[in-house]
Amino acid sequence: MKSTREILDEFGKIVIEESFDNQLRFIKNLIDDLAATEDYKNLFTNMSIVQKKEIEKYTIEILKGQLFDFLRIFEENPQYKIYFETGEQKVNLVEVSEMLKAEPIIENGWIKRFSKEIDK
Repeated sequence: MKSTREILDEFGKIVIEESFDNQLRFIKNLIDDLAATEDYKNLFTNMSIVQKKEIEKYTIEILKGQLFDFLRIFEENPQYKIYFETGEQKVNLVEVSEMLKAEPIIENGWIKRFSKEIDK
C-alpha cells in the first residue's frame, strides 16, 4: 500500500507534468514561432525578449491560480470527490491533504518539485 504522501506526490507529479507544464510549454515557444501563429501575430510581432519573459511570468501566475481554483472546488463542494483508488486502497485526496488547493503552489510544492518547465 502507498502512503498518503506518496499518493499526493504521484498525483501532483501527474498534474504538473500533464497540465501545468504542457500549457507553460506553449508560451515558452520562440517569439518568432508565436508571431507566425495567425491568432497571435499582433501580440508577439515586435515583442522584445524582456516583454516575452514578462508574459511567461504572467502565464505562470495564471496557471498557478487555475490549479488552486480547480482543486478548491473539491475542498469547498463535498458532493464532488477526487480519489486515488486501487483494488486494496481508496483515498480521498482532499481528506489526506491539509489543503489540497495549495499543494501545487506552496513552498517546495508540486510545481517546485515536479515542473520541468519552470526556470528553463
